[in-house]
Amino acid sequence: MYSDFNYLEDRVDKRIKQHKRKGFFLSFFYYFFFLVQILSAAALPLITLLPDTIIKNIVISSIGVVILMCQLLFNGVNFKEKIQDSKETLHVLETEKYLYLNKSGKYAQKSSDETMDIFVGEIEKCFSGLQKKSMKPKRRRDVEFS
Repeated sequence: MYSDFNYLEDRVDKRIKQHKRKGFFLSFFYYFFFLVQILSAAALPLITLLPDTIIKNIVISSIGVVILMCQLLFNGVNFKEKIQDSKETLHVLETEKYLYLNKSGKYAQKSSDETMDIFVGEIEKCFSGLQKKSMKPKRRRDVEFS
């Protein structure tokens, strides 16, 4: 079994750092694609004022494709849900770590072996719930195309 320090360092602290990075990158890409979509949509009316040429039509089509791709990414990746899941998991991990280190809450007035067992159980329960969320089946299409 893990000792207190090794379990905290090897398992919990690494997961906390991982979820902080994951939340940051998901937020960054969400806002980046959102900004690209807004700027592309704002540029369309300005481009339509230019004289009618083939280049203008290609640029307008390209901007339309960029907007479509951003929208597909928003729908396919589900940035907001993943960001929220990452924040919730991070909150649970940090709360359990705080309670464990300060011997408060459910860890109060217990022996060190009992507190470690409770702590490991809570952390692993959090991880198994996370795996169940990530392995949930995809929505089956209501209409079958033939």
